[in-house]
Amino acid sequence: MAETALWTLIREVRTRAGLNPRELARQLKMSPAHLYQIEDEQSGALPSDETLRAIARVCCADLQERAAVTHSLLLARARLIVSPEVAAHLSPRGEENMPEEFQRRVQADLKGRSETEIRLLDAQLGFNGRLGLVAAGLAGLTKSEVRALAVALDQPVEDYLVAAGYFPDWMLPLVRKEEGEVGLFDALRNISGKALGELASVLPPAWMKLVQGLQAAKIEVGEKK
Repeated sequence: MAETALWTLIREVRTRAGLNPRELARQLKMSPAHLYQIEDEQSGALPSDETLRAIARVCCADLQERAAVTHSLLLARARLIVSPEVAAHLSPRGEENMPEEFQRRVQADLKGRSETEIRLLDAQLGFNGRLGLVAAGLAGLTKSEVRALAVALDQPVEDYLVAAGYFPDWMLPLVRKEEGEVGLFDALRNISGKALGELASVLPPAWMKLVQGLQAAKIEVGEKK
């Protein structure tokens, strides 16, 4: 997303929502004259963070879109009030974003949850407001955070790690599976102790280490039995 001036962003957000200045001003409980000022670069008016959050809330019904718009508006405002040296490091993609596959997965798994539920989940995970941004493709998660999110959403941890890009390419055939199929990961991580002993007699040590690592991963992520 290219950097856009705050005033232009506000107009674009309002226009996409199908609102004219008077309609938006009424919903924000401000005078139309005040809204005209914060949409006019020449006026020098600078809206507060709370006003920008309110604009996003009024103009965006979708929670992920709202998070992305809020993020963009606040960053645009920040570029106006910090020194030029700092502003140069601020952009709409200021944080490393996750792969699109992971973003789509999180969006699907959050679908149907209310804004309050998402905020509570975010607080539970200690994401400091990043969960909505992750779903909008505007923030990243560490490997351990991806694991924690998968467990919190009761989703297969290995699927989340693959979508997030935290498995090396050579391991993808082991963990990927088509819908309705059992992947090699599933088979190996659930193998019995007896079968594991039998494998040890025929598999090279490197392969046994891999199988044992997959089983350890099951324990590490705290998967429900």
